[in-house]
Amino acid sequence: MTRPIYAIAFAAAVAAFPASAQEVLRAQTTLPTQHTLSQSFIKHFIDVVNADGTVQINLLGGPEVNPQDRAVQALERGLLDILWTPAAFMTGQVPEAQSMMLQNVGIDELRSNGAFDHYAGIFREKANGHFLAWSETSAGYYLYLTSEPALDDDGVVDLTGLSMRSTGAYRPIIEALNGSPVAIPAGDVPQGLDRGVIDGFGWPTVGLESIGLQESVNYRVEPPFYHLANVVLVNQDKWESLSDEAREQLSRIALEYEQASIVEMNEMGEADVAAADAAGVQAVRMEGEAADRYLSVAFEAMWDNVRGNVGDETTEEMRALIYRAD
Repeated sequence: MTRPIYAIAFAAAVAAFPASAQEVLRAQTTLPTQHTLSQSFIKHFIDVVNADGTVQINLLGGPEVNPQDRAVQALERGLLDILWTPAAFMTGQVPEAQSMMLQNVGIDELRSNGAFDHYAGIFREKANGHFLAWSETSAGYYLYLTSEPALDDDGVVDLTGLSMRSTGAYRPIIEALNGSPVAIPAGDVPQGLDRGVIDGFGWPTVGLESIGLQESVNYRVEPPFYHLANVVLVNQDKWESLSDEAREQLSRIALEYEQASIVEMNEMGEADVAAADAAGVQAVRMEGEAADRYLSVAFEAMWDNVRGNVGDETTEEMRALIYRAD
């Protein structure tokens, strides 16, 4: 019988790490490990933890270990000790997680006003997970297009007649702007643009240059909307079995990681925009009242989507903690 990949990797890790290590924790990312966002987690959390030495983290891999939509179940069952994942990938099991991209108050306030603890209770109940970090929170999303979009009477971008590659993170805003969502894999985006199957797509404010997509589009819609919401969860049973020293170490480095990831996302976002500008991508920039209306359309469309999944009471409870309407 073929041994599961996580079992093979774990056995190798036990052999590789020194016997004096208190714990070897098995981790997975739900994006490929070479992805820009996974690399932030690896550099600012895993590498720092391993250098500290109290515990060791063995990164088993990305979605080849457990598919994106099943990784949280692997964590819940204890097949993983640590999971890094965009919150949006968890909404099948934890529908409240979809709202996390709608925070606009920043990680410091999320930590201080009870929002972090609120979501920690949800993850503990629904995923058997200890919520350790809420990361990369300074990055957002842009819409990219091959042709210049129209503007409505209020100066807001109108996607009428345009087909846009979409995921759950973009569908509400695309539909609210009268566009037609098209579901195709991320790897098929360049071909879809070339063949005219899609006229554009949504993408985080980081990572466009790393896969060369700036060569495939001509316009970037500004300002950015939403915020990335990546989470680090530890299997609750594993967390409770760790020593006080290990829990303190992981919690301390998680806080450092949250802050370091903000700095890195800001720097990478600036570099991505510069590379896109150099490639000839033009900004369609809404400002003032038009920008306010655009962001209101984006956020309210997603809040309505969240409300449809978790109900009015739960939605308003989360909204009061993580969102501030201007």
